Amino acid sequence: QLHLIVIGPGRRLLQQFFSMLLVLLASAVAFAPARPGTAVVVAKNTIGGVRTVSMKTWSRRKTLADQIGGVEEAGAQNVGLVGTVPVEFCEGEVTLRTMAIPGQPLSEVASQAGQFIPYKCRKGQCGTCQVRVDGQWIKTCQTRVPPAGPAAKGAEVEPFRVEVRAGSAAIKASSRFFSLRSFVSGFRNNLLGMVGFVRERRRARREFQERIAEEDRIKELAAAKRAQRQAMGGN
Repeated sequence: QLHLIVIGPGRRLLQQFFSMLLVLLASAVAFAPARPGTAVVVAKNTIGGVRTVSMKTWSRRKTLADQIGGVEEAGAQNVGLVGTVPVEFCEGEVTLRTMAIPGQPLSEVASQAGQFIPYKCRKGQCGTCQVRVDGQWIKTCQTRVPPAGPAAKGAEVEPFRVEVRAGSAAIKASSRFFSLRSFVSGFRNNLLGMVGFVRERRRARREFQERIAEEDRIKELAAAKRAQRQAMGGN
């Protein structure tokens, strides 16, 4: 058998380190994304004294566009989109199309089309949600869809085209709760936190000992003065 002997605060630090490691590993297993097609436990029943488990196989629900087609195949009205202004969101080689009502907030139209745009202040100050329209950068949170311009006879209405900065989709994909990077970052932060806790505790203990020593010195001085007064009074 191997016995690990650690003396002083190091032993407590090592115990905290392994405890935090176990918690992080348990969190990684609990929050890891499930693979499609795996069975998920939804209920536990007891029948005749025998415990049974009900299982359900994960499956993706079909959207309205999957059932009857998208905007281009079935038309905006048939897929539940209302509005008179066609809007296009272009991000790299991906283009998402939808319909909007004049004056509708552009942020709502982006959510309706499934276009991810990062936001932060939502007050038009930080510029996180900037997109480009007609060569100019605008802020999505402060922009509304303008009325459609007049179209030539027999021609389609020109869409309101919005160019989204490349990388927004990657940001959305990497923002899941658990990832290897988040695990390593959390482990590093917890380790640094424990080291800082030990350093702070040692400093506090040293200051406490210095304060106790100073109080003892003051007590000795007070006792000496008291004895001196008593000696002078006796004389």
